[in-house]
Amino acid sequence: MPSGMHILLRNTTIVDPGGPLDGQRKNILISEGMVREISDLQAPSNAEVWEAEGLHVSPGWVDIGAHTMDPGFEHREDMASFREAAAAGGYTAVAAFPNTDPFIHAKAEVLYLQQANGTHPVRVLPVGAVSRNGAGEDLAEIYDMHMSGAVAFSDGSNPIQRSGLLLRALQYVKAIDGLVIDQPLDLSLASRGQVHEGPVSTALGMRGIPSLAESSMVYRNIQLLQYADSRLLLHGISSADSLGMIRSARASGLRLMASVTAWNLAFTDAELSDFNTLFKLMPPLRGESDREALREALIDGTIDAIVSGHLPLEDDQKDVEFPYAGFGASGLETAFALCNTSLRSAGIGLDVIVSKLSLGPRRLLGLPEGHLEPGVPADFTLFQPDLEWDFRLAAQRSKGRNTPLDGHRLTGRPYGIIRDDFALRFPVPGN
Repeated sequence: MPSGMHILLRNTTIVDPGGPLDGQRKNILISEGMVREISDLQAPSNAEVWEAEGLHVSPGWVDIGAHTMDPGFEHREDMASFREAAAAGGYTAVAAFPNTDPFIHAKAEVLYLQQANGTHPVRVLPVGAVSRNGAGEDLAEIYDMHMSGAVAFSDGSNPIQRSGLLLRALQYVKAIDGLVIDQPLDLSLASRGQVHEGPVSTALGMRGIPSLAESSMVYRNIQLLQYADSRLLLHGISSADSLGMIRSARASGLRLMASVTAWNLAFTDAELSDFNTLFKLMPPLRGESDREALREALIDGTIDAIVSGHLPLEDDQKDVEFPYAGFGASGLETAFALCNTSLRSAGIGLDVIVSKLSLGPRRLLGLPEGHLEPGVPADFTLFQPDLEWDFRLAAQRSKGRNTPLDGHRLTGRPYGIIRDDFALRFPVPGN
């Protein structure tokens, strides 16, 4: 949206938990990147009108932990396709994991991502590595990356195995009130595992990944966090066994947070009974009791954020026999629709879903919450929660074709995003 233009969001329902206008249906005038008026006003003569059946607006959604693959793996995803996929998924910002080549482990790599934030409405927020090259041995240049704009620190898809390294990182970031993100997984317990350890893995004759591989590291991380008195996000919780420990730690006052992927909220390991490699994910899809426990944790606040788990892979990483397939799925464009479809049918309200996509991630990263009211900068996601549509891989923006959702009927889709002087709308997909 060029500077000086006006956009009128007409007859739009505001979903803004904790905000002054939550639940109200209003016309919202946005001009030069700011909210100018919220009322029953008519469109100015020079305004572009955004209007659609069942249109809703919320503070812009923020993803944590998606993989840009740029630099180094642009054949899987490049910055342009990554941003387009994020925008189509309704995100105005993505805190991107550092698993690139080179690894995002120093000032220069952080600045590369910062400089790539040009005139696109989606901001890519760098997550700097905890260790050099994500190797889990020596601390990376955490302070320099912080000063260059890194919003958190993590080895991303490389779970931190050395307790001493994680402790030093937690102690180091305390001085800058920083956030360490770790996916809790004991690789020695998960070694060569293919799917969740349970009846499905037994029926398939495959080595399982036990819940213990996650819960044991959750316990360790909580102990280290208590010692360091710092801030830690447990990323991609998948097991019911982990949730009780997280609740107790939070109740004791520890600054411990947790996220869950849309995949783990929507599906179980039953999807793998036909050896569908597109459902081979990390964290793995677990049992029905785990999925139900994760959904309850959304409601009671144990889980702070829903994340996309976006990890694009080449076709030959999935079009192979199951034991040789890579872990991961492309999920930026479908995370909201997948959650909206599966969670609302289970009785979880739209306000909970939006809170975990927007307000929760914003609080974790120290971003403005962006409540809708006159005078605030524009940073909004527009969406239609009741629109039914068919997801088609052919229309996907991401280069990653590794999604199990091709042809799935979904309910709810993003309509557009507005941030500062930039705006994007998306055509209604053909059904």
